Formats: sequence, structure tokens, C-alpha cells
Amino acid sequence: MTLTAGPITTPRTERRQNCFDALRLLAAVSVVVGHANTHLGAGFLWYRHDNGLWFFDGVMAFFILSGGMVYASADRCRRDGRPMREYLRNRFLRIVPALYAYFVVVVAVLLVLRVVPIGAIGSTPFLAWAVSNLALIPVYHPAPFDGFGVGVLNGSLWTIPVEVSFYLVLPGLVWLAHRIGFRAMVALAFAGGVTGTVLQAALGGPTTELLAGKLLGVTFWPWLAFFVIGIALGRIWTRLPHHWTLAAGGVLLYTAGTVIRHHTATEWSMVVGIAVALPLAYLLFWLGHYGPAALRRMTERMGDLSFGVYIWHMPVINLLIWSGIAGHFRDTVLVTAVIGLTCSLAFASWHLVEKPALRLKRYSSRAGGGTKREQPAPQAG
Repeated sequence: MTLTAGPITTPRTERRQNCFDALRLLAAVSVVVGHANTHLGAGFLWYRHDNGLWFFDGVMAFFILSGGMVYASADRCRRDGRPMREYLRNRFLRIVPALYAYFVVVVAVLLVLRVVPIGAIGSTPFLAWAVSNLALIPVYHPAPFDGFGVGVLNGSLWTIPVEVSFYLVLPGLVWLAHRIGFRAMVALAFAGGVTGTVLQAALGGPTTELLAGKLLGVTFWPWLAFFVIGIALGRIWTRLPHHWTLAAGGVLLYTAGTVIRHHTATEWSMVVGIAVALPLAYLLFWLGHYGPAALRRMTERMGDLSFGVYIWHMPVINLLIWSGIAGHFRDTVLVTAVIGLTCSLAFASWHLVEKPALRLKRYSSRAGGGTKREQPAPQAG
């Protein structure tokens, strides 16, 4: 069986009739504010380091939404009779161009500012860092960066190998769902995910100094339960009751669970977080479908900036610290500057790199997605 398709061309009049792009952007901004508070000592609006009044689960929200959206993409690929390499190609186009562009720009800036001397480019630490970035495992932090900002160029990128490894195992989950049924697959995957989260907690949690714990933490396994919650809710959403009172209840349950987590030992916090993720997931999907139109219009006009905001914010924070500019501003003004600079870089990344790359996709799971030329349905055999 042969299936050919050209690049996607989405009609200009088409609009994505939900707020999920905006939710991912807000989740990314919540991470930016948290890291700005930690590394710059800056409060933002009502949030101060000692009051904890902020949304700290931006990464969890990313994983939940990613589970639902990416599973739908892989499942559609299988149902359309396409080879699974088309799904993997879509995932490649979504993250790799932006990450490689980030790498090239960061290297250029570090050399121009003489943070890294030109002679260090051929050194083993620098080459190891470059390879780790190009291999999509950007978790190595070499000594040449010790004097730049907080000493770690971009610690936020630990989520990249988590996401990539999830992308790689997802076709197996789709296959399993077609073999034993969706419910059975979800039950097995969720149980496996909980096991991974418990194992990471036993190894010391996210701040562990054990090599085994560090390696485990940058794979999908400890986070699989969160992805699976998104997979399950995305699949059954149309069969669930949708009402603002249930969303409000989700806020209350999430808040109560978050308070409990704050009184839980750090290494076991994410185990409790699995329970917290359930009401959070309902709230995210409810807002995604029923959120205010202003959120949808915001991302329609600016673009999908969430990934760019996430990958660029720590270099911005480090640059402000290294240059001394951070010392001239305080609190909300400083954090607003971080957000503004980061969003500007994300805007450039979206319009110059990410959006052009996504035009090369041969299919899309988004509403209205399809192919450039209408293709006959593939026939078996």
C-alpha cells in the first residue's frame, strides 16, 4: 500500500476553535515567573517567595496536555493508514528546528559576549555540551558556563528528553490500545507510570544526587502517569459532563491537593502530584474548550509561543544576571522585562523557524488538518 501526500496548507479563514495554545503559553509563563523569582529574587504582582501564591505546575500541565494532543496525532496516523514514521516526522518538525535554532543563536551570543572564548569550542566539555544539545538530551552543564548567570545555561531543558522519549514510546501505546483495548492500555500505562514515579521518589526525587535517579528523571517513565491522564481525558472528554461548577470543583480539589503537596517531603511530592493532576487535567480541558475567546484570539494573532517561551527564558535570565542589568530593576518590573524579552525571542522563533517547519507536515490532528491535495482513503492490502 502506498500513500503519498503533499505539505499541509491550512485555509487562511480557518481558526483553531479552542484555547489549548493559550493554556500552554500561560503554563510556560508561569514557569518563567517561578524561575525569575528563584534566580533573580524578584516578586511578581502578588507573588513573593515566602507566600507561595503562584501556579507551580506549568510543567505538569505541559505533560498532561501533551499526552492528550500527541496521542491523538499518533492515533490518527494509525487510523489513516499512514506509516508511524509520519507521526515521528511531525514530532521532529515540532521541536527540533526550534531547538537547533536556539543552539546556534546561543553559541553565537556566548562567543560574541566572550562568555566562552573561541578557543574553548574545541574543548571536550564544550563539544560534549554541543552533542548533548544536538542529540536532544541537553542536560549536560559544562564548566565553561559556570560564570554565566546562575552557572547553568538552561536547566529547564531537562524536559526535552522526557518529551522525546515519550514521543518514541507512544506508538507502542497506540499499538497496545488497538490490541487489548484503550481502557486496558490506559490501566497498564498508568500503573507503569505510577511505578516510575514511586521509583524516582525512592531514589531521592527531583533533587537526588544519585546518578540512577538523575538518569531516570530525564526519561518518560517517572512522568508517564501525567501523560496518560492527558491521554485518557482527551479520549473520553466528549462523554464527560461539562459544567463550570465541575471546573470550579477542580480548582478547589487542585488547591487542596497542592497544600498537601507542600507539606509532603520533596522526594515524594510528585507521587502526591499524580492525584493532584486529575482535577488539574479536568480544569485544563474545560478551559481549553470553554475558555474565553480572548485567549484564543491572543494566540491566533501572536502565534503558538509556548515552546519558544519555555526554551528561551533561562538564557534571558542568565544574560540579565551576567550583564548586571538585573540589579537595576526589582520585582514586577524586572519579571515583566524577562517575560517581554522572552516572548520577543519566542515570537521570532515561531514566525521564522517553527511555523515554516510545521508547514512541512503531511498530516495534522488539528481541526481542519489534512493534506495539500485530497487523497483517496487508503485501501487495505
